Amino acid sequence: MKKILFILLPPLIFAGTVGKIAGRVIDADMDEPLHGVNVIIPALETGGATEEDGYYYILNIPPGTYEIEASMIGYRPEIRQEVRVFADRTTYVDFTLSPTVIEIEQPVIVIAKRPVIEIDMTSKEARITRDQFDITPIEGPIEAIALQGGVTTDAAGNLHVRGGRSGELGYYIDGIEVSNALLGSAPVLNKNLISEMSLLSGTFNAEYGNVMSGVVNIVTPEGGKTLATTFEYTSLTLISSPYRKKDWINDLDTSWNDAHRDTADKSLYEVPDLSDLLDEKDIIIPFLGEVNASIAGPLPFDNDTRFFIAGNYSVQESYLPFGYELSGAVNGKLTRRLGPNLKLLLDVQYVQNETQNYNHLFKYLYENYLVNYTKNLRVIAGLNHAPTNSFFYNLRVGYIEDNIETQVPDLSEDTIIEPIRDNYSEFYISGYPIFRRDVNTKKYIIKADCNLQVGKMHHFKFGGEQNFYKFTLTDRQQLFPRTPIFYQDYTREPMDGALFVQDKIEHRYLVINAGLRFDYSYPNAVMWEDIEDPTSEAADVEPHYQLSPRLGLSHPVTDNAMLHFAYGHFFQMPPYEIMYYNGDYITQPESIPRYGLVGNPRILPQRTTSYEVGVKYAIKEIYGIDITLFLKDIKNLLATTEVREFPFDYIIYTNDDFGRIQGIDFTIKRETVSHFGFTINYTYQVARGNRSFAMQGFYDVYTGLPERLKEYHLDFDRRHTFSSTVEFLLNELGGIGINFRAASGLPYTPYISEGVVVEENSARMAWEYSLDIMLHQGLKIGRTTIEFFVRGTNLTDAKNPRYVYARSGKPWDPGEEYGGLMGSADYIIDPSNVGPRRIVEAGMRIRL
Repeated sequence: MKKILFILLPPLIFAGTVGKIAGRVIDADMDEPLHGVNVIIPALETGGATEEDGYYYILNIPPGTYEIEASMIGYRPEIRQEVRVFADRTTYVDFTLSPTVIEIEQPVIVIAKRPVIEIDMTSKEARITRDQFDITPIEGPIEAIALQGGVTTDAAGNLHVRGGRSGELGYYIDGIEVSNALLGSAPVLNKNLISEMSLLSGTFNAEYGNVMSGVVNIVTPEGGKTLATTFEYTSLTLISSPYRKKDWINDLDTSWNDAHRDTADKSLYEVPDLSDLLDEKDIIIPFLGEVNASIAGPLPFDNDTRFFIAGNYSVQESYLPFGYELSGAVNGKLTRRLGPNLKLLLDVQYVQNETQNYNHLFKYLYENYLVNYTKNLRVIAGLNHAPTNSFFYNLRVGYIEDNIETQVPDLSEDTIIEPIRDNYSEFYISGYPIFRRDVNTKKYIIKADCNLQVGKMHHFKFGGEQNFYKFTLTDRQQLFPRTPIFYQDYTREPMDGALFVQDKIEHRYLVINAGLRFDYSYPNAVMWEDIEDPTSEAADVEPHYQLSPRLGLSHPVTDNAMLHFAYGHFFQMPPYEIMYYNGDYITQPESIPRYGLVGNPRILPQRTTSYEVGVKYAIKEIYGIDITLFLKDIKNLLATTEVREFPFDYIIYTNDDFGRIQGIDFTIKRETVSHFGFTINYTYQVARGNRSFAMQGFYDVYTGLPERLKEYHLDFDRRHTFSSTVEFLLNELGGIGINFRAASGLPYTPYISEGVVVEENSARMAWEYSLDIMLHQGLKIGRTTIEFFVRGTNLTDAKNPRYVYARSGKPWDPGEEYGGLMGSADYIIDPSNVGPRRIVEAGMRIRL
């Protein structure tokens, strides 16, 4: 029979969102490589063929689980099932084919085992798949990230990766960076967006830029060959927050401050529940809780066009005395194959959100407190072309628009009434926060990248991007009571871009990731030639440029052990907002008030030099251990610095801050085998620097504190963090998921007595703990699966401290016996000083 050799071109997806399969095929009898063996993925209708040395590769494979078949005339075919592919990773699959004289014979079927250690992983990486949100007590993507090694949270709940500041995470969705460039804020995420999510912490390849601490890379779902639908409802918490009950303070031991005056007039007050609160605001809602729904598959009568559409609607109540969140989102992806080597993609997401946060001073005036309204539209169109089996390229254009409005509802734009406290100088009884902001940001994206496989060892990736922005901001705010009100009203049109090249050199016993990135940023603004002399000439600001080298190595020592090392320079421009802040002062320096805050378009990129080295070890093919040491040297951090140059006395953004972080990550993982699996993360780290956040210098000037010139433990420095995830599969459709988190307390500066100088952040709050459990059980009726679940968060009802009083180190004890704050228990016991209390939710999920 004539030998037929065919090579199918790979499916077409954006770079940074696909994986690769490679391996070798040998003759079982002769132990020699086989040339011309067809290796295909039937579900994707793609594949490759082995070369003379028996090696093959298949590029551009979407993350997922596949069946792979190797066949050649004269040999018995072999099928590997349950082969898992991850974004930006190479999955190695080898075949051993046995000769046969029978033309047609049943193939050998082998269940693939996922390798416990991946030899091409040169730095620390954690992955979360969509399924994990359904079987473990993880509420959403942000909560999933917080469980990973090296990730800590501060008092406000913001994420910090390996000791970096908040805002140092980059968020990529289908290869596009989606954070807000003006404000530096993260996007609104929900689990419908996720097919696979990975966290790259510390070091990462050259294709990722303008970020210093870590990258969250999200691959969105696509439609499959068959129609599939899901519907999920999750209730509000079944246990009411204690802070929304009458006289809840009387359940506490408050004898240490109750003696000063009667507080029953306030503590007996009952805050309206969420339904009543929304009725007061004339907000009509169909239900309380959260709904997620999706439908995916091919278009009728057109199997080459696939779609995925998902929606999320959520009405959530804060655990605090007031506060809520209303959100609605819809996202969809349409893919169209035009022949075997060309694919088009359209990805759209729209999010609308309304949030009111808690402020203790406004506890009894919540109707006069700020509400944040956001609308986000993201549209990405892409083309992918694979002229050959070893080369493909992507072109894409995108548009992202954010509308953010923060104001007091129904308050006219010109109304300014400062808040007034009650007779005891505790809670506000009238007035409004002097803050109003209306922001519109538009981002236009052009991006291209190419992937080229050269031989079996070199995988080159190179590309570039150009971003154009249009920012419109109207802002009015008072930073401190009885201080000047700052007004801003501007439109700015900056731009930035990047080029990168990287080479992944893959030997079986050494993998090298080497890359170089070039970034530039053009603020399109004017600034004084000398930022410490407002009378100097205001000239156009030149673009900022930087080069970022990256290097990663992994070396398998044995079949069960490997070493990895990574090094890189990582730059991040501060948010554009700080370049344009109070921009009128630049052309009118005589209008700068005392302690006026001035933006700085000449600000330099912040820089982190990062190193990590580690070892991975596999035990019995189901246990994996990863120990990684890391070190970060941070310079040119964003700061605020006072400038006194008669007759001026102002505060300006500079690059005066610095930091130094060192630590160790320890991860042990058991693959889910025999209905049981777990992951345990432990991180020990020390994060020191001269300031914890950029505005700290500004606040120090206003409050009369001296300039911080030496290092201290940063406000978000958690020495020990521990997290574990455990999965018990009771049957095919049911199981138990358990998360446990523990972390050492945040630092604070204790107060001893007047005149006694204490080192900054030299004391620690109490440890934090949270035990979360999810029970789920399903039943199958024909092709329909109905699943019921109960999810509990912080089941031990731990009162985890976020803020404490300096005299006592406790969140609700001001240290009054030592001369601390005096007042009512209602005022002193601020519920937001501790984290969320016990939450129990129930729901159901239907799959068709």
